[in-house]
Amino acid sequence: MNKRISSLLLLLLVSVTDAYLLSHPNLIGRLGILVYKHVYIKNFSSSLMTVFLVVGVSLLICEVIRHFTAVKVQIICFSLLLIVSLAWLAYVYNTFSTFSYRITGKAFIYGAHLLPVILGGMYGRFLVKAFIDNFNRPKESSAEVKL
Repeated sequence: MNKRISSLLLLLLVSVTDAYLLSHPNLIGRLGILVYKHVYIKNFSSSLMTVFLVVGVSLLICEVIRHFTAVKVQIICFSLLLIVSLAWLAYVYNTFSTFSYRITGKAFIYGAHLLPVILGGMYGRFLVKAFIDNFNRPKESSAEVKL
């Protein structure tokens, strides 16, 4: 199977899993979703649409950067995006470590952690690709002066 197709299938599978986990909090988590009006994760279909939208827009941004910028700019952009996703993961970890979020159910907590992990993995993959492209790119030779 083509590497690109298998990567997209893996991304699809992990995104569906994340949407499922986000849409299945326990009773206290459901009450929190209703009280705080988190309609984007109220049920499986809205969670799936939210996760696909976030992952799809991120994938589109990565592909645009990869195709329309120089390799050094790609490395900088993907590094910044990876740092943002890791900061988001740290924020989610801190938020869901408090008592009020710890009682919302393990599935919901794992789903909340999985989305920044998905994005971090995607940005890291594109960063590695940019490094490989930079390494494999032919070096510019200086013009030799012939006497």
